[in-house]
Amino acid sequence: MELVRLELKNFLSYREGVLDFNGLRMAALVGPNGAGKSSLLDAITWALWGKTSRLDRDQDLLVHRGEKEARVSLTFRLGEALYQVTRTRRRGKGSTLDFQMLAPRRRSLTGSGLRETERLISQTLGIDFETFVNSAFIRQGRADEFTTKTPAERKDVLAEILQLRRWTELEERAKEKIRRIDQELETLRWRIQECEKELAQRPQREADLQKASAEHLARQEEREKAEKAWEELRRDEERAREVQGRLRELQAQRQEVENSLARLEEQIRQQEESLRRWRALLERRAVIEAAWEALQRARRELARMDEASRTALALRERRAELEKQIAVARAQLEGERQRLQREIEAARDRASRLPDLEREAADLRERLSRQPALEQEIRALEERLQTLQAERVERQSENRRLHEEMRDLKARIQAIAQIGAECPTCRRPLPDAERERLRREWEEEGRRRADRYRENQNRLQALEQEQAEAAARLEERRQALSALARFHSRLEQIEGERADILREKERLADLETALREVERRLQEDLIAPEEQAELRRIDEALRDLGYDVEAHHALIQRIRALEEEAQDWPRLQEAEQRVPQEEEALRRLESLYHDSLERRERILRSIGELEQAGQALAERLKALPEAQRRLEEARRAEREARDRLIAAEQRLKILDQLEQERQSLQKEILRLEEEKGLYRDLQLAFSRNGVPAMIIEAILPEIEEEANRILHRLTDGRLTVRFRSQRETKEGNVRETLDILISDEGEERPYENFSGGEKFRVDFAIRLALSRILARRSGTPLRLLVVDEGFGSQDQAGRERLIEALNAIKDEFATILVISHLEEFQDAFPVRIEVRKTAAGSQLHVVR
Repeated sequence: MELVRLELKNFLSYREGVLDFNGLRMAALVGPNGAGKSSLLDAITWALWGKTSRLDRDQDLLVHRGEKEARVSLTFRLGEALYQVTRTRRRGKGSTLDFQMLAPRRRSLTGSGLRETERLISQTLGIDFETFVNSAFIRQGRADEFTTKTPAERKDVLAEILQLRRWTELEERAKEKIRRIDQELETLRWRIQECEKELAQRPQREADLQKASAEHLARQEEREKAEKAWEELRRDEERAREVQGRLRELQAQRQEVENSLARLEEQIRQQEESLRRWRALLERRAVIEAAWEALQRARRELARMDEASRTALALRERRAELEKQIAVARAQLEGERQRLQREIEAARDRASRLPDLEREAADLRERLSRQPALEQEIRALEERLQTLQAERVERQSENRRLHEEMRDLKARIQAIAQIGAECPTCRRPLPDAERERLRREWEEEGRRRADRYRENQNRLQALEQEQAEAAARLEERRQALSALARFHSRLEQIEGERADILREKERLADLETALREVERRLQEDLIAPEEQAELRRIDEALRDLGYDVEAHHALIQRIRALEEEAQDWPRLQEAEQRVPQEEEALRRLESLYHDSLERRERILRSIGELEQAGQALAERLKALPEAQRRLEEARRAEREARDRLIAAEQRLKILDQLEQERQSLQKEILRLEEEKGLYRDLQLAFSRNGVPAMIIEAILPEIEEEANRILHRLTDGRLTVRFRSQRETKEGNVRETLDILISDEGEERPYENFSGGEKFRVDFAIRLALSRILARRSGTPLRLLVVDEGFGSQDQAGRERLIEALNAIKDEFATILVISHLEEFQDAFPVRIEVRKTAAGSQLHVVR
């Protein structure tokens, strides 16, 4: 993988930054502590994997202070293909990721979500974050991480760098599987013991089965005998129920006959009464016929008087209607007179107000002449308020930013207050002089921000007072303008009233003439002349009709009396036909009555016979409860015997099932023992002395060869290293170890006996060899090497050899970046990337 271009926006200390890797074969990355050198390396790993070597959790801290969004875009080449990854972080809202192929053809590789896109990037690169960092970066203070450890710790470091942790995870999984198998075996063995305890009881359970079977047969015979006796009594009980049913039927028939006799007696009585009434009616024939003739004459007279009554009623209704119309006309004329009087009075009253209205109109016109000046003053006040509000918002925004910056400066001052404190950006220890210089610079910067903050606060208070005064004046002028609008409305109203008054003065004479005419008609009673003439004609017609109401009422009373006397007239003809019919009906009822008496006697005899049979059955049924008890007892005993038989059979079946279960459990134990043996073999294979040890043993010659190749260039072949993975103990045994043996011109000496410069050369050679081997094993050719600090202990010759070593391997990398504070070391590189911290954030500049 070769880096092509890195673009930063609001990332950590950078607001804007672009680094083009084309032509950067070997360059020095230089700048003071905290300038932002390591942030460039963090940007590379964050863009690809969303991780940095210093911050993994709260990624909102990656966003530049005071900004809402950070963005890093990295372009890299992999083989013949050119790719671009762009990662964006919005403060408080999470991250987004875009993955594009730029060449040989452009297409989007972005997945359905953030995790899917990260998986596609890792799949394309063929390398993860840890492998990339351990192979491409030699970080601050980590060059001697391998050589200064104990042999056991060296194996752990090597395992971590080679990512052998997965073998430890596999070992733990094998151990956990063995623990689970042991638990299963313990449970299975306990279950087998329980099965064997139960199986030992088979002889006793077979004897229990034979005994239960014999007892069940005996109880079955007893139950059959009891059922036979009980069935005989049940048949008697059924016959007794039939007798009782027949008795109930006969009792019902007897009651029915009794009811029929009662009904016949009542019908005979009613028939005799009806026959008596019809005969009495025939005896009154002469009186009824005389009353009927008188009634007919009275009804003819009533018809004549009803016609006269209807005519008189129509005339009276018309007379009342005419009187009402005359009264309405008189009331309308009286209302017209009152209306004219009110209109004349109102017209005279409004005419008297004309001088006052003209004076009020003149006053309003004078006030309305001041409106243009008032509107101009309101516009000026509104513009002033807008200007004050804009300045207030600007100063409040500036104060919020100043407050955040002062709080950040205070935190930074507190972070370096202690002796031995680290640089908050690069995490390197700060010398006292550098720490004091930073403290003074940050305190001075804080005082300047505090002075500006207080200046803004004072101005904000003055602005608030000016806004309040301007707002009060504006409200006062607006109220005055609103009052002028009401004056316009009032002036229009006055003009309308003046015009109305002038028109009413013109029609006042017409109103007075109309009033005099109305009063004349009322005095002379000239009201509805046609209705009054018709009223006189109706009075004459009523006198000519001569209708007498009292005579009419007396005739009605006479008719009612005659109707009561002649009401039996229609029934006289019916009576002549009904008397023979009633006599025949009476004879039939008497015959039915005698038949019912004979039927009652027959029913009573049958009831006596059934009652005697029922008493005999009831005597025999007294033994039924005892037979019922014996039957239930026999059935209960049989059920209990059957339950004991079924239980004995079930217990034997359970023993058969337990025997099958025991055999199955023994097979499962054999299977688990075999599986446990396999996992024990896997545990040994996954342990540190298994496959990981074999991998380390296999890779040590490669590391040794690569380290000596680099060390040969650094020391002119004077120093060599050798790794020893086993050594013989005093007892003669072979022990696993990982010793580093350093030869100085053929003489082996301990690592501690070498100078600081020599130690660093050895550390650097071994660490660079580890990076080369790890990159080779990942399958992805890494074309980037970053060496972060660590050259201060080298003399001039050592530094020159380091430069030579880097030059010797530079063809294997597309880019080698060396981070250093030493100016003479920086000058040894053809290209420098200078990083400076400014008020606008970190800035970088490439010097060729």
